[in-house]
Amino acid sequence: MKHGLKITCLVAAGLLLTGCTDDEVERLEDKVDHLEEKIDALLEQNNVNNPSTDDGTNNVTNDGEGETTTDTSKITSTISDYNSEAEEIQSSIENLNVPSNRSDTIDLYWEWKSTIEDLENRLDSYENELERMYRNNELSYTDFRTFDGQIEDIENILDRAEDELERQTNYDD
Repeated sequence: MKHGLKITCLVAAGLLLTGCTDDEVERLEDKVDHLEEKIDALLEQNNVNNPSTDDGTNNVTNDGEGETTTDTSKITSTISDYNSEAEEIQSSIENLNVPSNRSDTIDLYWEWKSTIEDLENRLDSYENELERMYRNNELSYTDFRTFDGQIEDIENILDRAEDELERQTNYDD
């Protein structure tokens, strides 16, 4: 149930983003971030006020007050690597030589679109791993939110790269 509300909000926000200008998208992304923070706070409050399930087991894995118990240098390095890769993709797309043949242009589009999606999928998996670490008391709430924000920044780089790819190829799936 907890995740259902968050997923519903994210899907609704995604639907709202369809067809929006960059400024509208940024404002909506800020609203989504704010809503995510509110949802997290409500979930935390609910877990503090109702920490047990019906079978008597404790369902709170991280109360938000814990300290990071894992070495974060590897996380920082991994996120830095992802950031470098995203910036490299963006730079390469900005410097594309678009073929004059429409078929070749569309092939080029899909090649880069696939590259972007691959990194987005790896980022999603890593974000899930960080959330697992947070829920298992390996990351503090503050560290988790910091790393999550850095991943969102990388996703924004990829969004801009995709927008540029669509502009340069004059193609949008």
